[in-house]
Amino acid sequence: MLSVVGALGVLAWLWTIRAVKARRWARTGSIVMFALGIGAGLTGLLTRDTSGATGLPSALGWAGMAPCLAGLAAVALLWRRPRSVSRTRKS
Repeated sequence: MLSVVGALGVLAWLWTIRAVKARRWARTGSIVMFALGIGAGLTGLLTRDTSGATGLPSALGWAGMAPCLAGLAAVALLWRRPRSVSRTRKS
């Protein structure tokens, strides 16, 4: 299951990169992909099995949340203001 979710995540972020290049729906798409990634990570981290313990060891559950940091950075970079380019004229 983790491999499938990981592969879908890679495909989703590649789609988002393509959207950024084409300047279509990039911000909205990145937020949706980030929310889905957070949801998948939290599901792996918090799902309990029949014994009442979490289904994954806590270290593996937190490792599943680590890619969300990259997603957060990507979303933040998409929403920040573009730098103003200062041009100097040579006389």
